[in-house]
Parts: sequence; C-alpha cells; structure tokens
Amino acid sequence: MKRKNSLTILAAATALSVLALTGCTNTANTPAPGSAAPGSAAPSSAGGVHGPIKIGYIVKRGTDPFASDQVEAAKVAAATAGVELVTADVKQDTGLTISTVSQMLASGIQGLIIVVPDQAIGPQVLQLAAAKGVPVLASDDPIKDPSGKAAPFIGLDGAALGTQAGKELAKILATHPDSTPANTAFVVVSQNSISACTERTNAAVTAFNTAGGNTKSTFIDVPHDGTLQTAITAMSAAITQNSSIQNWYITSCNDDGVAGALRALEAKSVTKEHSFGFGMDGALACVELAKDNGFVGANYVSFKTNGKMAFDAMYAFLKDGTAIPEIQSIPGPMITRDNKAQLASC
Repeated sequence: MKRKNSLTILAAATALSVLALTGCTNTANTPAPGSAAPGSAAPSSAGGVHGPIKIGYIVKRGTDPFASDQVEAAKVAAATAGVELVTADVKQDTGLTISTVSQMLASGIQGLIIVVPDQAIGPQVLQLAAAKGVPVLASDDPIKDPSGKAAPFIGLDGAALGTQAGKELAKILATHPDSTPANTAFVVVSQNSISACTERTNAAVTAFNTAGGNTKSTFIDVPHDGTLQTAITAMSAAITQNSSIQNWYITSCNDDGVAGALRALEAKSVTKEHSFGFGMDGALACVELAKDNGFVGANYVSFKTNGKMAFDAMYAFLKDGTAIPEIQSIPGPMITRDNKAQLASC
C-alpha cells in the first residue's frame, strides 16, 4: 500500500462561549472536597442516594444531531424517573468543559455523564469528580483517571463499525476490476487524536486491506476536526494533491467526514460513479441517502438509545447501587437507500 503524507489542517480556534446550564445550579457555598453540596444527598461508594437525585450530562458539541438525540432521550428518561437532569454544551472547548464540570459539582450533582471534547482532560475531569465522591460515566470517548484506570464507558463498538465499513467499501471496489493504485484511492478522513475514532478507522483499513483493497488503491489520510466543513477543506486539498486519482473510496469516524469529502469531490465534478462513501455513526445517513450522491451507507446508530442507556445506568447506580457496567456498546446495523425507511423512517 502506498501511504501519502497526512494533510495538515488549521482548525479554526473555538470561541469561548457563555455557559448555559439547564436545571438549577448554585455556585455559592461550594462544598469542601469529598463533601456534598448544601442541600444535596451524596451517594455512598456503593451507590444509593437518599433523597432527590440530580445528574449532570455534558456533551462536547450540542449542535451535532447525535448529541441532541442523546440529551433529549436522557431528558425524557429523567422526567419519567422524577430526576433533575442538568445539561450543558461545552462547544468543543476544554477550558469550558473543566469549568462546567466544576460548576455542576458545586451545584450538587450526584452523578456525571460526559462526552469530553478531548480525552487529554479525562484525568482532570475524573479527579474533580472523585474529590466530591461523584461517579462518572464517559460517553462516546473513553477517559482515564491519573492512574490510568478507565471510567465506565458507553459508546459504539468501534472495531465492529470499522470492520463493516471496510468490508462494504471493498465489496464495491471488487466490482471495478480496472482499479489500480495509480487511479484509485482509499481515503480515511481521520481524527487521529481520538482513540474512539482511530479504533474505527484502523479496523476499516484492516478490513479493506484484508479483502485485497490495498492491491488496487493508494491510501490517503485526510485529517480533520470532526466537522463537515473541515472535511470539505481537507479533502479539497487532497484532491488537488492527487490529480491522477479518478476513483475515491471514503470512510471516516463519523458521517460528517464522509459527507464533507463527498461535497469536495462534487465541487471538483467527481460523480457518484467514481465516489463511494461509508459513514460510521449514521448521524447524517437520512440526509445523505436522500440525495443522488456517492454516500452508499453508514453504520446506523440510535443515539437516543445511547442517551437513555447512559441515563438508566447512572440512575440505577444512584437509586439502588446497581453497578455501572464497565463497557456498554450501542448496536449499529448498516443503513442504506434500500432499508432507510424501515430502519430509520426516513
């Protein structure tokens, strides 16, 4: 396999945002480490809260459809259970994440569900929560404490998702016998700083190569920050730098990476007969599969299921001490134009 140098992307700096928390928070009279906030009931190490339950739920980018699905499902479950759910969107800002965690802890939450914008802040988040005796459930991206111990995690089976994506693209490639490394590329629109993403994309590369894809294509790594716009920008540069490539097989950790790459190809007049994209979270599947483009399918994941499962796990621990599973995987069948109506009602 021929490996091209990764493209360097200059991501736009994230502006600091005003913190908006839903639910009641009280930053006055911050409790000492290890104690409960005034008026709250702290859980014991074995779980079990006596009195009202209050849970925090932080997402890294609330504008993502999957993030809003997670939060809305958790809100419905919390309302049914009579639990106060405090939610926040930290807008991909690590500093805002830490201040939000601190504010939620001061307000008296007894459990925290969090999607971190950067796994590097995981130790700090867990250290802050541990000082208050508050359990943490990581969603989407795993995190570890300063000693290297992982927090309970709920998310996708990355290896399974990646394997499915790689196999599906290899199947399409097999129907094009004229493909060679000189005219065909296998593109991963990557997020190599996020382990949950590299788990998926590495598995996709392995599956694609195992099926013989590396003998018929050149590998190109196109880094982006997880957003559709940076995928468009990065892929546009890749197209320019690889002018001999005529056929493009694309996957990414999320649907945004694939959709962005396809938009860049469309802008260069590359048609769906020469571009094939397979997403790995299904967040944009309904939108993209409704178009006449190169988006061939995705691993479809119900993030509403994710949000409800996360809430249920934390609530069960706080209510009666039921242990939070170390790892929970969200199922993700394949969605295509043939089954989208049945699978996702779209």
